[in-house]
Amino acid sequence: MNVMQGFPVAMDLLHQDFPISMSAQLQDSARLQDAPAMTELESTLEQFRTTVETACGAAASLFLILPGESDHTHPLVTLTADTQLGRKLYEAAMAAVGSLRAKVTMCPSEGIDSPCSISRFSLSEINFDVFSFLVKGPEAGTFGLFAMAVRANPGQQSDLPDKGRKIALCFGRVWNIHDNMSEMAFELATLSSRMARLRKLSETDPLTNLNNRVSFENKVRERIEDGGQHFAFVIIDVDHFKMINDIYGHQFGDTYLKAIAKTLKHTAPEGAVTGRLGGDEFGLSVPLPRGGRAYLDGLLSRMKNNIQRAIAVLNKPDLGHVSIGASQFPLDASGYTKLYELADCALYAAKNAGRGKSAIFHPRHHVRYNTRELGNLFHQAVRRNQIHPNFQPIVDLESRRCIGFEVLARWRDDTGKNMIPAQFSTVFRDHSLAEKMTRTIMRRAFQDYGSSVSQTFPHRSLSINVTYFDLMNPEFVFDVQNVISETSFDWENLTIEVTEQIMLDDTNGQIRRTVKELRTRGARIALDDFGTGYGGLRHLSDWPIDFLKIDKAFVDKIGSDDKSVAILRALLAMANGLRVSVIAEGIETAQQAALLRDWGCRLGQGFLFDAPLPSGSLAGYDPKYSF
Repeated sequence: MNVMQGFPVAMDLLHQDFPISMSAQLQDSARLQDAPAMTELESTLEQFRTTVETACGAAASLFLILPGESDHTHPLVTLTADTQLGRKLYEAAMAAVGSLRAKVTMCPSEGIDSPCSISRFSLSEINFDVFSFLVKGPEAGTFGLFAMAVRANPGQQSDLPDKGRKIALCFGRVWNIHDNMSEMAFELATLSSRMARLRKLSETDPLTNLNNRVSFENKVRERIEDGGQHFAFVIIDVDHFKMINDIYGHQFGDTYLKAIAKTLKHTAPEGAVTGRLGGDEFGLSVPLPRGGRAYLDGLLSRMKNNIQRAIAVLNKPDLGHVSIGASQFPLDASGYTKLYELADCALYAAKNAGRGKSAIFHPRHHVRYNTRELGNLFHQAVRRNQIHPNFQPIVDLESRRCIGFEVLARWRDDTGKNMIPAQFSTVFRDHSLAEKMTRTIMRRAFQDYGSSVSQTFPHRSLSINVTYFDLMNPEFVFDVQNVISETSFDWENLTIEVTEQIMLDDTNGQIRRTVKELRTRGARIALDDFGTGYGGLRHLSDWPIDFLKIDKAFVDKIGSDDKSVAILRALLAMANGLRVSVIAEGIETAQQAALLRDWGCRLGQGFLFDAPLPSGSLAGYDPKYSF
């Protein structure tokens, strides 16, 4: 609605006395105080002024818009002809403002009660009567003035005060309508601006100011729908971010993520979409020239290098490492979900290559990192009994006898070759596949134990590796109980191996509850890969642990690295002081076994004794070793 749509209502008051014709159109864009709106109102009133001069036989007419009550010497708007007559009319009207304001203040009603002042002046020996009418403005304290100069002609001006009041009323209505429309337009503009800000906020990650996950996906999907541009879908994962949070605190972790986000945004080429996909994972959609594999390789390399340079200013050692995976549209896939999936495959290939690396998806090299494809193969392998346990002896270094076995998962492929967990690590990233693997291996291991181990070597323990997903499942203990009942296994022969990474859960969380329940039922708990994490001492004091497994990396350095040996001996002394049994992993020489025994390590496992054994080899197994 514009101002002129309100004119007919106002002008109906005048129709019975004289015709009014107007054609001015206004834009309802802003408030009266804004210059564009003021100009539009001036334009409308100028046409209004010309029309009423004709209708009333006035020689000149005047419209004023006055400021607040304390100042009427400088009107905001003056609409009168720039002639000598117009100037005289202005002077006469302004002279009447004070008395008219006093009257309108005492008379709050509008319409025909609008106060009128009549005065006279002469110009070129011609007398003019001036009719001045004060109109209250749409806001408190604002006033308008309508005045007209008519040649003095007694007997023919009796109706002019009435007509003037109606014109003044019309003027007030026009002004009010304009102000209301301007106010509405202003509010709409403000609302529109606020909505735009809210929309921006809803699309933005609050920590990094990048696109959030939903916004990133929507923008990439739009790019896919356009279909004309080749682009790369890139996923960047911050290496060991959980460790960084634990060592330096979450506040530093936030600063770290913001620095990486800023670097990615500045490194990304024009037209790229950058987003935070969640936690320590970022995504980019990067336009590519055709045949742009070399360009993409260079871009990923620049990203890694720029991040390391940017993080160097934080003065923390060994930070700034990221792993990157990428897929290409439309070369690798034509849908968002598939592009994400393939970039994720490449990302995990980069991580398995040692982290701090980048990889571009290759269908032949990276298929084993594809969760969906590998999941299909895994379920087939379970149905075909291709998932089975191997048993690695755990040896008492003093008596040189096997006291139990660590159960290790193996996947026999269609060629009969056994794959180790590193070759199907993607299984352990998916909660359903990981839990399926644990239960499959557990059931087969307990069955093999009953048919082979317990018959020849009773009371040997079995150590089962479990995942984060297993321990977070409140039903896990009951699942273990069901398998034990089905296979006649004994809780007291079961050891559950948990890594430090898993034990970083809240001490009052589900993982701790699961561990306590397993231990209550008779199982023992082993902290695996001790020394390679970053919270071992806290875990030793906070968690119910029966065994401490020293990582192979420490054992390898016996005899070659005095500092590592000093750390190893300190760990052994500490564990013995806490009355926690120690198992050294990766023993390969008799010298390593002898030194570990002398330093107080009771148990060990490694190729010095035996490689992991298939269940079929257990029937003829000799549990006594000489070294």
